[in-house]
Amino acid sequence: MDTQLVAEAQQTAQELLGLLGIPVDVVVEIDQDEVIRINLSSKDQENIGILIGYHGATLHSLQLILALVINRGRDDWFRVQVDIDGYRKKREDALTSLARRTMEKAKFLGEEIALPPMNSFDRRIVHLAVSETDGVVSESVGEEPRRRVVIKPGE
Repeated sequence: MDTQLVAEAQQTAQELLGLLGIPVDVVVEIDQDEVIRINLSSKDQENIGILIGYHGATLHSLQLILALVINRGRDDWFRVQVDIDGYRKKREDALTSLARRTMEKAKFLGEEIALPPMNSFDRRIVHLAVSETDGVVSESVGEEPRRRVVIKPGE
């Protein structure tokens, strides 16, 4: 593990969040796939809500900003993933559950069902859940920001 990179990522995250005036604890690690994982936590639920935003929109923006700053001037690009108090896992579980219920409904009714608009991260989770199930397929339709997943019986 590159301790200098971890220290730089830690400092960058703390400085950015300090500028936002949001007190959080920051833990940074690099996993075996060389993804920089930045885990944030706070005892104040309001801070957590502010950092996550609606369906994770602020979290995704924060992740993008940190990735750009951390990778600035580097020859190798490191993926950066930011999580706040396990939000990503909870969101993934909720979307997988939604996909399962919708798949069952699509198979039972024999017709396609469109889910609400989602960002690309959320759509990917739904597509992965559908790909693991026989008898249904999924596709993304529409244009951003109204792009959505449609689940259909088939194959």
